[in-house]
Amino acid sequence: MNEALKQWMPLVNSLLSRLSIHPNEQDECRQAALLRLWKSIEEGKVMTVTFARIRAKGAMLDYLATRNRTLAGEVAVETLPELPRQQQVSFTYLLDQLKQELSRKEFTILQALLHGNEGTLGYSPARLRSLKSELKRKVQDILL
Repeated sequence: MNEALKQWMPLVNSLLSRLSIHPNEQDECRQAALLRLWKSIEEGKVMTVTFARIRAKGAMLDYLATRNRTLAGEVAVETLPELPRQQQVSFTYLLDQLKQELSRKEFTILQALLHGNEGTLGYSPARLRSLKSELKRKVQDILL
């Protein structure tokens, strides 16, 4: 069986270069192609050059597609546990907590920002940006 696969090695290597498979993936693709050819030989298929080329190329492409789907799933799975678990709390509870922790002026600015009428507070745009930045930092410190 080993000799039968050795005769197809130049064809497999040719396909690797024609498909422009990255060097890090060539060993796995070569294994997939040889395994598919070996199964075909075991099944008693007539191994013509065309048949072997189609089987080997298909095995390589199948391997790459499966690996890409697996990697996409693994990346999605790996990112989920990294997110901190948040307790479910109501918005009114958060506002009550902020009202207790922030000064009266800061809470008034926060309410104006939430309602979208911060322009009525009478601050210049530069001062308003500064107040927003300070308020954002304080709110993050309180809630996180």
